[in-house]
Amino acid sequence: MKITFNKLFRQFLTEYNLPDDFSFSVDLPAEVQNVLAGQILITEYGVRLKSLNMLHETKPDYENQSMFEDNENHFHVASYIKPADNKKSFMLGIKTLNLLAKKFQPERLNGIRFWYSFQTPELGKLWTKQVKLDKEGDEYFISDRLSFYKRRIGEDIISIEENEDKLWAILIIDI
Repeated sequence: MKITFNKLFRQFLTEYNLPDDFSFSVDLPAEVQNVLAGQILITEYGVRLKSLNMLHETKPDYENQSMFEDNENHFHVASYIKPADNKKSFMLGIKTLNLLAKKFQPERLNGIRFWYSFQTPELGKLWTKQVKLDKEGDEYFISDRLSFYKRRIGEDIISIEENEDKLWAILIIDI
C-alpha cells in the first residue's frame, strides 16, 4: 500500500492529535460495516463492492471508465456521527478507507486507487464563497467522500496535485 495525503490532511492529523500511521480505533457504524462487508466483484467494467452501485459501460457524459467507476463506487460516512463532530468524522473516514484498501489486498488486486476527501463546515463555507455559490443564511455541514476505482493507463482521474489546496483534506491509498 502506498499512502499519500495533502498538507491539510496532515494539519488535521496534528490538530486532532492522530498518528500518521492511522493506529487509532473507531467504532464502525453498522451502515459502514455493511459497505465494508460487501463482496468484491470484478466485472468487465471494473471493480466494485456488491453493496454499492452496479457498473456499466461508460455513458457519453462521462470522460472515461475510471471516472464512471469512481462515481459509482463512492459513499459517505460523516453522516453516521451523531452529533456531528469534525474529529470523529475525520477518524471514521480514515479508518474506513484504510479497512477498504486492506480488504482488497488479500484478493491480490493491484492498480486500485482509494480516495478520501474531508471538509469541515468552516472550510465548506470558504469553498462555496470561493466558487461563488454562497447565499445569505446558508448552513454548512461536514462533507466527506470515499471512493475507489481501477487505475487504467491514460485514465488517472484523481491526484493530489490536481486538488492540492487549503479547502479539502485528501488521503489517497494505492494498491
